Amino acid sequence: MQISLRQSLFRTLLGGIFIASLLIVAGVWKSANNLVKQNISQDIAVTEKVLHRLIEDRQAIIKNVSNVLLRSYDFRQAVGTADLPSIQTALESYASRINSDVIALVNLDHTIVASHSALFKPGETLEASTALVAKGYESGFFLINDTLIQLNLYKVEIPTLRYYMIIGVEFDETLLQELKNLVDAEIIITNITDNMPIASTLSPEQVESVLTSDPTPSWVDVTFKQKNTYISREVSLVSMSELPVRITIAVDVSDAFQAFTNIQLSILVLTLVAVLVALGFSMLLARNVSSSVSNLVKAVNRVAGGEYGATLDKPSKLREISELASAVDSMQESIQHREKHIRYQAQHDVLTGLFNRNYVEGYFDGKMSENVNLQVVAITIIGFRTTNDLYGYSNGDNTLKALATRLLRWPGTSARLAGGEILYITDTALDENQLETLKHILEQPVESNLISIPVKVAMAVVSCPQDATNSEELFRKVNIVTDEAIHSNAWCVHYRPELEAKYVRRLTITTELKRALSSNQSELSMVYQPKIDLSTMKVCSMEALIRWNNDTLGFVPPDEFITIAEQAALIEQVTTWVMQQTIADLSYFRQKGYGFTVAMNLSTQDIQNKPLLDKLVSMLTDAALSPDALELEITESDLVADASLAIENLNSLTSRGFHFAIDDFGTGYSSLAYLKNLPVDTIKIDKSFILSLATDDNDKQIVHTVLGLASAFDLKVVAEGVEDEISLNILKEWGCDIAQGFFISRPLAKDALEEWLENSPLGE
Repeated sequence: MQISLRQSLFRTLLGGIFIASLLIVAGVWKSANNLVKQNISQDIAVTEKVLHRLIEDRQAIIKNVSNVLLRSYDFRQAVGTADLPSIQTALESYASRINSDVIALVNLDHTIVASHSALFKPGETLEASTALVAKGYESGFFLINDTLIQLNLYKVEIPTLRYYMIIGVEFDETLLQELKNLVDAEIIITNITDNMPIASTLSPEQVESVLTSDPTPSWVDVTFKQKNTYISREVSLVSMSELPVRITIAVDVSDAFQAFTNIQLSILVLTLVAVLVALGFSMLLARNVSSSVSNLVKAVNRVAGGEYGATLDKPSKLREISELASAVDSMQESIQHREKHIRYQAQHDVLTGLFNRNYVEGYFDGKMSENVNLQVVAITIIGFRTTNDLYGYSNGDNTLKALATRLLRWPGTSARLAGGEILYITDTALDENQLETLKHILEQPVESNLISIPVKVAMAVVSCPQDATNSEELFRKVNIVTDEAIHSNAWCVHYRPELEAKYVRRLTITTELKRALSSNQSELSMVYQPKIDLSTMKVCSMEALIRWNNDTLGFVPPDEFITIAEQAALIEQVTTWVMQQTIADLSYFRQKGYGFTVAMNLSTQDIQNKPLLDKLVSMLTDAALSPDALELEITESDLVADASLAIENLNSLTSRGFHFAIDDFGTGYSSLAYLKNLPVDTIKIDKSFILSLATDDNDKQIVHTVLGLASAFDLKVVAEGVEDEISLNILKEWGCDIAQGFFISRPLAKDALEEWLENSPLGE
């Protein structure tokens, strides 16, 4: 249910006034209440101190008078001669002088010799005296025949200790009444065992009410509930370790709380008057504000309906309303411009001016609903992140702008998705020649800030509605085809259903390989293929090869998952695992007495990874192996891709004692010209030239030439792929150094390799 602005303002002001009033009343009430309680607590504390002081002063008077008696010659002579009548007379005279209730003389056995009290009879043993002497106290409180007595003990020495004089004061109603008159408070003495009253300045009914009620009643209890009006507190009169009774002081607080109630009533009346006055002003203010706002709302509604003009017919007296009206007038002038700008930003990429993903989604779905045939070309700038890193983000942005300008010259709809990804949609399909022309135009170098920036693109083509009928499906398939174009190094790839399975397999291999590397399992394993020295026909080395049998994918060829590992940044983890397993197996065979070396394959990424190579050296050191126990193989294409960097990295590793071999030689540039600068010891002729060596004259010519050139460069040659005896003999005759292949042995696991070494005539 909606309410008017006037009602809202009135309710808000009323609520604020009411809350403020409550807070003021509550604050004053709390402060006054705390002040009353604080004053009462101070009164009780003062009363307690006065009570203590009265008792201490009375005890001091008794002690001073007692000293006079104890020094009296007549009293000392009477005690010394055991003159009981004289002692009794002295005690009675002394009791009347100090107004004492109890006075007695006891011997060292604490037997009463003479007494001026009905509580103490001559001949009885006084336990109180025994307790005082035992604890070394001069004074203490005792409960004797339901009477609280403060006893003072003084030594009678004539000249040595002969007796104790006991002087006491009974805490009866008379004494308590005197104390009440002095401290202006009620005093209650109760037995500590059963809490029964012994003496009090109150009536029995009042005593029971004080002892059973809340010792600190609140203002509400006293004012409205007519409860007990006493605040009570138990006090301690420490003379001995503990009192045999409880002493409670009670102060009547009814007068104090009555004064507090009067203050509250006065404050409440004043608050109500203030609230009524404030309400009047609130109603007036609410009416003025709501009237102006109502007029402003009507004017805004006119603007919303397209009727532009002055917002307010009559200026408002309120400055804020006038300013708001001026703001609405200014808003009218910019609404159309802002709407146009917002619509543009919602549909376009800010950097390039092309459409954005949101627009393309709506555009494509609209065309599909009209059953229009479209060709979608996803254009990806290869290495766009590298362009930003090498040339800077400013030049990278200029590259994108240049490509957008070139693409806008072609009929169709263009959009930038993200980064270096651009989408081109046309209802007139481009053939291969047109696509290649477009690629050639887009790959022209971009001139930016006096720098010529090379551009390389890959295209993914999806035909719709044959391949995709909605935007979600389109973008999914565009990602699949783009991924294939990038990983296959093809400049243009058209969507085919089998690409989805290939894409899913690539993702599955990546996921499963991460799991295999991060968990303790037996999916990954190493096998070793023997190499024999053709001069001795004995094994001289092994090539370490990784194998992967996955529970989900089955056997995954190394060429497949190693390539994916390099693309997914997993190659370092794979190489680390291979290093650990290979070095562990090599150490095992060294302990068995075998001296062959092991050849291990490294990628270009591995050679450029100095921390990884440092880790390799550390592993060899921990296994008590030297770097020459390993031979590191790198493919010819990796070396030729960046010969200068390869030379730098290989020289660094060679200085550490490593030996290098070029793997798959002849499949790259088929040239030995660059070998003179590379620190390599061995080349491996690719098996494609060896498999048909016995029957193919061209392969014979190639292999013979490579062997001759290798000899000229003083390089060892390994022929891989030897699968028959004829090829083996040809290689041996032509001076090849080392051979490997299925004719010699297939790759073997560690246990099978150990058995082969023991049983084969080619073993050590």
